[in-house]
Amino acid sequence: MKHHVANRGASSSMRRSRFAALALSAAVAMGLGATAAVSVQAAIDRNTQQSEASPQTQKAVIQAAYNALDAMGKTLASQNKLAYDVTMVTDVVAEKGKNVPVKGTAQVRFERPNHLYVDLKTDTMERQFFHDGNQFTVIAKKEGYYGQLPATDPTRKTLITAAQKYGLEVPLVDLLEWGTSKAPKVELESARLVEETTLDGQPVEHWALRGKELEWEIWITKGEQRLPLKLTTTNYHLPEKPKFVANIQWHKADAVNSAMFAPRLSSDLKPISFNKVQPTPEATQ
Repeated sequence: MKHHVANRGASSSMRRSRFAALALSAAVAMGLGATAAVSVQAAIDRNTQQSEASPQTQKAVIQAAYNALDAMGKTLASQNKLAYDVTMVTDVVAEKGKNVPVKGTAQVRFERPNHLYVDLKTDTMERQFFHDGNQFTVIAKKEGYYGQLPATDPTRKTLITAAQKYGLEVPLVDLLEWGTSKAPKVELESARLVEETTLDGQPVEHWALRGKELEWEIWITKGEQRLPLKLTTTNYHLPEKPKFVANIQWHKADAVNSAMFAPRLSSDLKPISFNKVQPTPEATQ
């Protein structure tokens, strides 16, 4: 059967989700360039006698932003299990240049190196993704089908292969590799510490950042455990400037159990094969 598991009956929906994936990809990649353990405020305070527009001050703030993101990456990479839920809104550029907000949620459970469960629901599609260490499975319950691929590699490599060869993009899983040596790297062009405040009752640093592809804001918890609680991005290269907003709720490691990585294939689901597609730039993110 010539069907694409990720987009059968909803090809435009899956393409819309790519912006969400790329948004986090860009943000995830930024945090790997910092090496010095310099506090945010200390890096900024050293330059208070200079104009904020000066190159020296901006360089110090960018380094402080890298340090904050690097600390967050270390927290994420140190966890053997990651469990988080995401509430998101993605602007989809429709006809006549109008942005149409698409709402969604994602439940993500991960155990290194090769177990993943994602339950994705948006206004336009629903998908479940499983990696059990042996197979990568996609289930579309409403459409009544599922597809599987052999997958004995670590989850990161499995997701890259699924994206490059079959166009199977799983949004919002970039956090799984944040802080590891495998995450892609990008450069920050500017950075600003907006404020130190609270979000969901937790002290956070609110950063406004700009890279070559996106502008974004990120709220990172303070203290020993540095985690992202909120992320917003804007694609400033497009005239419509579509935005992506994600609120992230973190759970303890005991929210992850081995049973959730095994797909439940009921008798009413029909198996279909995956079609290979040409690699796209997005697939390498």
